[in-house]
Amino acid sequence: MSLIRQVLLLIIISTLLAFMVSLIVSTLSARDYLQQQLFTQSSDNASSLALSLSQQAEDPAMIELMTSALFDSGHFELIRFRDPHKKIIIELKNKELPSHVPSWFMQLFPIDVASGQALVNKGWQQAGAVEVRAHSKFAYESLWSGVVKLFFWIIGGGVLVALLVWALFNRVRQPISQMIAQAEAISERRFITIAEPPYIELRRVVGAMNSMVVRIKQMFDEQSERIDQLHQDVNRDKVTGLVNRAFFMGRLSGLLNDEDRSGHGFLLLLRLKDLAEINQNLGRQATDQLLSQIATCLARWDDQGEEWVAARLNGCDFALTTPDLENPAEFVAQLLASLTELSSMENFIHIGYSEFIQGESIGALLARTDAAMAQAENQGVISAVAATIDVAFVSHPNTYWRECLQQAVQSQQFVAAQYPALDWQGKVIHQELMLRLPEVGRDHLLSAGVFMPFAKRFGLTAELDLAAVRLAVKELTQHSTHFAVNLDIESLSNLPFRAELVKILQGLSPETRARLWFDINGNSFTQEFETLATFAAEMNQLNVKVGIEHFGRAVSSMLRLYDLPLAYLKIDGSYILDIDQHTGNQRLLKEVVRMADSLGILTIAEQVRTEAEWSKLKELGLSGVTGLITKDKLK
Repeated sequence: MSLIRQVLLLIIISTLLAFMVSLIVSTLSARDYLQQQLFTQSSDNASSLALSLSQQAEDPAMIELMTSALFDSGHFELIRFRDPHKKIIIELKNKELPSHVPSWFMQLFPIDVASGQALVNKGWQQAGAVEVRAHSKFAYESLWSGVVKLFFWIIGGGVLVALLVWALFNRVRQPISQMIAQAEAISERRFITIAEPPYIELRRVVGAMNSMVVRIKQMFDEQSERIDQLHQDVNRDKVTGLVNRAFFMGRLSGLLNDEDRSGHGFLLLLRLKDLAEINQNLGRQATDQLLSQIATCLARWDDQGEEWVAARLNGCDFALTTPDLENPAEFVAQLLASLTELSSMENFIHIGYSEFIQGESIGALLARTDAAMAQAENQGVISAVAATIDVAFVSHPNTYWRECLQQAVQSQQFVAAQYPALDWQGKVIHQELMLRLPEVGRDHLLSAGVFMPFAKRFGLTAELDLAAVRLAVKELTQHSTHFAVNLDIESLSNLPFRAELVKILQGLSPETRARLWFDINGNSFTQEFETLATFAAEMNQLNVKVGIEHFGRAVSSMLRLYDLPLAYLKIDGSYILDIDQHTGNQRLLKEVVRMADSLGILTIAEQVRTEAEWSKLKELGLSGVTGLITKDKLK
């Protein structure tokens, strides 16, 4: 029962109790007063009648007339005249009951009227005695009227008090609702503060809640700052701020092996010729400044998308990965010209670059690109050389992709590939669904990494994401497994997409919706935080899980992780590659897992390949894994 109902019930009970007590006390007092007044009336009228009869004691007719005249006034219940021998000469009775007074009331509060008596004299002798008793009918009516008035006054007072309490609760309801919302937010791992209300008791409660939220936020902020600093120390070069070799290799592995990326791009290796000599000629400070300028030149491409990664591999070597370029030679020439402007030294930097395709090994790519680098160094001037690759990548024109994707959406040609996420017992946490598109004229399925860039270019991302959701719904209705779907942040910002998505989800039972997971790209974490927060809150209301995939590419985003109702994180494979040998990333993952556990968030490692990585990740306390190793571990 709500508090307001309990208070109203208390008011009703209090009102009834007050009425009962007042009724008994006031009615008994009024009854005693009326009985006394009726006795007085009876005595006075008895004396007056006796005096009148004393003057007519010898005339029986006059005695009867005078007695009847007093009785006919209707105020008396009994008038009796006795002779000196107590023989009744005249007796008049009126037993009429009050018409508007309930009988139960008269039985509950009986009025006992005492009779008034007086002697009738004849000269010096007694001629008889008169007994007069006032009628109780009018007293009952007066007493009942008082009780009715008292009842309505008390009921009116109770209603007035209830209205006042209701008005007071309406004033208090807003801060109480805010307190409830704050408590619900805490239960959903969202930590918000509210304004303190003007009421002392509530102010203390709100103050304590706000203080707790602030302390929790400070705790998570401090933990996030430690994680961010640890990431900088472990995976960033101290001089240039670019990612180091270990982290870069993890990202490059993802570009080559993740089927949902295009898997086609270019790797550039940049090398300063004889860094020791440059350091000797320029000095340490100037050399560090040159390295920072080179890093700045490369880093401006680092924010262009997932496939742009700039790194410092060692003292004199830098690397840059790019997506597919329409004119790679022109891009490299412009980059080389920008780098040449950084120093007046001759022949101080060279570039070797190579195209790469999905599925090839990192070793082969690096060897081919390094060979191109060696050719550039042998030219004796600042130069760039492209490596040759035997496998040609066939690219269709934009018009082909537009027509192909539009036709696929209209005809629902997409199919789904499934990749399991497993816990440490080999059981499926969920099956991640990846869109695949049958290639026209060939018995081959194109991965999302091939056609999704064109879908983004033509504004078809929302349509493809809805197609993936419909495929997931179909799987959910046919199987009892949990399924995860990748959604692009652009779709979440699309209101028609959100409306259609909610419509689809509302057509499912709550139990079915609970088996649906939505993966959001980790790059969206900082770029579209508010959009993601709103979407996650909406899905949380529908009992749908929302998580971040490729988490960690922007570690500083963890500073606001507690403001999102997330169910899980998929840690980016850049941190997972050779985790059994990388003590720095082991410490980093421990901190991430500790924070996620305190927020009730699952942590799943991406791109796990080896038994050693599996064992180390299990030891670090993660919830599960995805990657090549799941094929062997799946039960």
